[in-house]
Amino acid sequence: MIPPSKLSPFTMLLHLLLLLLISTSPSTSQDLSPSQSKTLLRLQRLLEFPSALSSLSSSSSFCYLPPSPSFSLSCSSGRLTSLSISGNNTSSFTLSSSFSSDSLFTTLTRFPSLTSLSLVSLGLWGPLPSKLHRLSNLKLLNLSSNHFSGSIPPQLSTMTSLQALILSHNSLNGTLPDLHPLSSITDLDLSNNLLGPDLPTSFSSNLVSLILSKNHFHASIPLQLQSLDKLQKLDLSSNLITGKIPTFLFSLPAIQYLDLSSNGLAGAFPVSLSCGAALGYVDVSNNLLTGAMPLCLRSNSSNLFVLNSGNCLTGVNPKNQHSGSYCNQGALAAILPPVEKNNTESKNNHLGLILGIVGGIIGGGMVIGLLLFVALRKIKPKSFDKNLLPKSSPGLPTIQVSPRTPAETRHMSQAVRIGTIGLMPYRVFSLEELEEATNDFDPGHLIEESPQGKFYKGWHRDGSTIMIRCIKLKQKYSAQSLVQFTDTLSKLRHRHLVSILGHCIVSGQDNAGMTIFLVTEYVSNGTLRSHLTEWRKREMLKWPQRIAAVIGIARGIQFLHTVTVPGIFGNNLTIENILLDETLTAKISNYNLPALPKNKNNKIGSESPFGGTSEGSEFGSVEHGEKEDVYQLGLILLEIIVGKPTESRSELDTLKLQVRILLIIVFDHE
Repeated sequence: MIPPSKLSPFTMLLHLLLLLLISTSPSTSQDLSPSQSKTLLRLQRLLEFPSALSSLSSSSSFCYLPPSPSFSLSCSSGRLTSLSISGNNTSSFTLSSSFSSDSLFTTLTRFPSLTSLSLVSLGLWGPLPSKLHRLSNLKLLNLSSNHFSGSIPPQLSTMTSLQALILSHNSLNGTLPDLHPLSSITDLDLSNNLLGPDLPTSFSSNLVSLILSKNHFHASIPLQLQSLDKLQKLDLSSNLITGKIPTFLFSLPAIQYLDLSSNGLAGAFPVSLSCGAALGYVDVSNNLLTGAMPLCLRSNSSNLFVLNSGNCLTGVNPKNQHSGSYCNQGALAAILPPVEKNNTESKNNHLGLILGIVGGIIGGGMVIGLLLFVALRKIKPKSFDKNLLPKSSPGLPTIQVSPRTPAETRHMSQAVRIGTIGLMPYRVFSLEELEEATNDFDPGHLIEESPQGKFYKGWHRDGSTIMIRCIKLKQKYSAQSLVQFTDTLSKLRHRHLVSILGHCIVSGQDNAGMTIFLVTEYVSNGTLRSHLTEWRKREMLKWPQRIAAVIGIARGIQFLHTVTVPGIFGNNLTIENILLDETLTAKISNYNLPALPKNKNNKIGSESPFGGTSEGSEFGSVEHGEKEDVYQLGLILLEIIVGKPTESRSELDTLKLQVRILLIIVFDHE
């Protein structure tokens, strides 16, 4: 053997490379054990063969697969220690009805050495099972952008090794379990869920990032947060939080990012408020704050960026603030009082009956058929003919001014409060904000032009996508008329409506009339019909999702019928006007807007905001408008049941007859 000292440098380099290759080459003993390999392949089947796992097979050397953005894993001593799988599915995609979250986590517990688990955007649904805590060695758990529902199991608080917990963009609800035992956790993200109503009061003192935005948290910010001396990021935006802002938040030792926007926080800042040295971003916009901004928050700089629009603050740009009365009076239900139940009122409410009926759909398709049959029978046969229904002017409600009883008025106010839950407070936008959102109303942002106005897609400075509807009025109106009109607009905010978020009124030059810009939600996940029929383009809605959509539509109709005195009826409730958002929540679009009172005699409900004039009709009544909406709801129910539209009156009659015969058979059998 040649001594190393006699080898040339080049030969020594070759020997070294050969040694490295031998030491790093795959061997069977270093790969996953046979049982863990089988478990990984079972996981592939449970996840219904996502594209990220398309390369897996029984012959794979799992521990030596090259990592990718959508799939990676790590091994140690033949055991899986980390697993990351990401899908590229749309937010509405869910796995099939055979998927079981319980089976998924039962399989995952066969990887006891897992320290990192990330399953993102894979269409997972169902409850989080309590056996999740068996993965006791996990340091990172990321289940974001799926469809998990129900409450967070309290057993999760026993996973004391957790350092990062990310459950954002799901449908989790209920009160959070006590997470204080998670003493090692540094990052907690539960945003974009339905959690609430109570804000948690105790956390690990090691928290660095706490994100609870876009949930249903109520009450006030807990004082216990002042113990989080390592907290760098706090996001409580888009909840229902009330009370004053605790001043200690701005001076937490490590705080860098603070977002409290779109809540019901009220009151004035203390003059002596101080800011932490690391603070770089503050957003307190869209609350009910009054008084002057503290000196340390008064102006933006290279070190600190502050957003404060949509309040009643002084000493700042008045164009971005409301008047003092807005914040003193509660700002259009931004601060929501408790909702009281009133059974007597609900018995007298026609749509309340429909809500109860639709709730029975959960019993199954047969019950749905019975409800449809009853709903259609409630209207005389002649009223089924669409040609006999009154044709309202676009956007003009079919209303009749009639007094309501005190009980009905109280119910109306309750509906307004319920409708605003989970939505940002209504606000007045500046024209500059809308121009910025649409790039000066660039034609490329125009998505529709009709007698109902021009519709622009825009991006607000907070990053959200909005729709801006431009309506030109043919004449000028008194300040009182516009106040009445915008006051009603401000109430048209509900979870099951494409809600109006705010408005901007611009006066024309030379008596040329006015322009009203309505800012609404932008819902981009398609129509309800597309989720029932376009099965090649998207996953078909399952029965629980269809039931939830029907209940949501009925609640939206009830809201429209009770939100004002008188209500808004005849709302063009075609299935094409029912949109689904990213969580498959049904939202009614193209519903009627209130009429503008004319200046002459201040006659209410006499002119639509599009310049058309209402023509009196014997059909233009509350009763007929209500029947029209009920009839349209019946048609939507029918299409949801059969999964296809009715093309003609004869087909509708045939389907009704089939439902009737089916019901007779069922009842005779019983």
